[in-house]
Amino acid sequence: MTFETDELAEAALRFSEAVRAERTSTLDALATERQAALQLLQALRKEGARRAQASTGRFLVGVLIGAAAGAAAVYFINQRTSEEARLGLTRSAEHAGASLSERLKAAIEAGRRAATTRESELWQRYRERISKARSAERNDQLPGLYEP
Repeated sequence: MTFETDELAEAALRFSEAVRAERTSTLDALATERQAALQLLQALRKEGARRAQASTGRFLVGVLIGAAAGAAAVYFINQRTSEEARLGLTRSAEHAGASLSERLKAAIEAGRRAATTRESELWQRYRERISKARSAERNDQLPGLYEP
């Protein structure tokens, strides 16, 4: 039995060495994969930062070009002197204020006319109901004051 025990011990030793070697190679492979994943994440972060910086730069260039085009358009369209421009703006502001005042007065007047008309209509309906109630009293009927 010693011979068989020695063989079993030797087989167990070879098996444990094989398992240990397999575990070591698996751990090495996992460490290599982890390192590759970390490098990939770092590369993705760098690419994201580069794209963000590039898009911000393009946006700012677009804003500057748009502002320059707008300023050039204003300059070429309105080539009056500053005094003329100031006087023109003052006159148009006074004129706009007057027209606003006139429109406000017209709106108030239209509202008053509408209120007067509606008041007349309501008084007329009231008088008609009163006359119906009086004629119903004369005929011994119930007055219909609440009928439309």
